[in-house]
Amino acid sequence: MRGGKWSRFLVFALVMVFVLGTVFSAQADSLDDYFDDLEAIEKRLEEMKAERQKNKSELDKLRDQLEDLNREIYNAERELAKLEEKIAQLEAEIANQEQLIADIEASIAETEERLKIQTEYLEQRLCAMYKNGTVSYLEVLFSASSFSDFLSRFSFLRMLIESDTELVAEIEETKAGLEADKALLDAELDKLMLRHEELDASRAAAEEDRAALKKKAARVKELEAAVEKELDKLNKGIAAEEADKKAIEKEIKRLLELERVRAGEPPSFFTWPVPGFDRVPYNITSPFGWRTHPITGKWHFHSGIDIARYNREGQSIGGKPIVAAASGTVDVVRNYDGGGYGIYVLISHGGGYQTLYAHMRYTTVQVGQVVQMGDVIGVVGTTGSSTGNHLHFEVRVMGEVQDPLSYEYK
Repeated sequence: MRGGKWSRFLVFALVMVFVLGTVFSAQADSLDDYFDDLEAIEKRLEEMKAERQKNKSELDKLRDQLEDLNREIYNAERELAKLEEKIAQLEAEIANQEQLIADIEASIAETEERLKIQTEYLEQRLCAMYKNGTVSYLEVLFSASSFSDFLSRFSFLRMLIESDTELVAEIEETKAGLEADKALLDAELDKLMLRHEELDASRAAAEEDRAALKKKAARVKELEAAVEKELDKLNKGIAAEEADKKAIEKEIKRLLELERVRAGEPPSFFTWPVPGFDRVPYNITSPFGWRTHPITGKWHFHSGIDIARYNREGQSIGGKPIVAAASGTVDVVRNYDGGGYGIYVLISHGGGYQTLYAHMRYTTVQVGQVVQMGDVIGVVGTTGSSTGNHLHFEVRVMGEVQDPLSYEYK
């Protein structure tokens, strides 16, 4: 390393010691804050999840209660329908009974009218006999022309009186029979009316029970809606807390990773990442800094150097091994061609130093693997945004890209 570069490196190292000390202190405070926040979130999540479980249990109980109430309401409505049917049948029986009574009453009235007429007729006959006395009847008898005529007249008069008397007696007997039947029908009607009153009372009680059950069910539904609303609120709150938790865990991971990357001593020199392919100037097809992009044609900043072409023996760089420029830990391995860097590897070396190797054909390492300077980590390819086989090589310090050619290579 030349004197000027060595001086710059010493100054940079001293600055790094000061910066790292300040950064680590702030980093520690930041991590402590994040861990405190994480602990608070986990505590809140625990409480909210316990409350959610409580609400779920309450909701299950309410739903079971509502199911039972709906079953009771269904049974109450069935019972009420049966009562309504019985009442309807009973009212039909009452109407029929009342019609029978009305018919008998009409027959009694008709019989009474007949009895009245017949009684009046008998009374008139007897009254005539009383007024005229027995002489007129004797005259009728003794005016007979012969004894046989006398007997005939006497028999006729006797039959006439007996007929009138029997008819009146028959009508009275018919009336008595009708009145007895009416009494029986009235008694039966009284029983039917009493049964109707009992059914009406049962119906009123059933309607009250159904109304009470519906009122209770409505209240349970209100409670169910309130618990569901609270549960939805808790679910949203838990989702928000879990999202915050993930964000904090991600930030903690990032800070810990950054702290790990910054820990240790930075490499004092590098080895060339593609052995056998001279680094300066022949095989550097695109240096660090601003340039016109070879594919898009746009002016942009090139964050590393491109190593390509051939070695001194005329061999193409494609498929040649790529080695770790310094010892360190593999942080990132991308094993698929997704554009941009394509297949690449990122290695952390300590002191905030990292190196990146892009557009590889394939890799031979995995994340977390510790590699030594010069270990093979993959082969040169042309994956991603590339116009041919080459290695895009970057050096980063504290996340900031540096010109790889400003460092010493051995």
